[in-house]
Amino acid sequence: MAEELTPPQLSKRLKEWLLELASKLNWRIDKVLDSYRLAQRSEIIDVRDDGKSINGIRLKVPSETRDDTYYYVSVGPYGAKCTCEASVIRGEVCKHIVAGLVMWNMLSVIKYGKWLDLNELEWLRQSQDNE
Repeated sequence: MAEELTPPQLSKRLKEWLLELASKLNWRIDKVLDSYRLAQRSEIIDVRDDGKSINGIRLKVPSETRDDTYYYVSVGPYGAKCTCEASVIRGEVCKHIVAGLVMWNMLSVIKYGKWLDLNELEWLRQSQDNE
């Protein structure tokens, strides 16, 4: 089992993880925090759990600009997909995909005490290389 963290330690570790994610994406931290808030308002559709770790997640994410509009996101070790225009048309890692990463990470921490290692996500590196 992973280490037990007190609430202040957990908060510090989450900040570090979010900063690492912002760095990987070459995004400003406020854009990552927008995705964090989106994750909080999202609905979990499916969790891929093999009993040892969480291997992916599917979410229904609300649009930030359109009422009654939702995007569907799948995030896992081999890639990510979203139904929004930025992802479908331009092939970008969008805020919705990042919300999926945040939710995947938090579920992994809560259930298994494991933080999502962003360096293991080859597709995240490739999206950064394409810019």
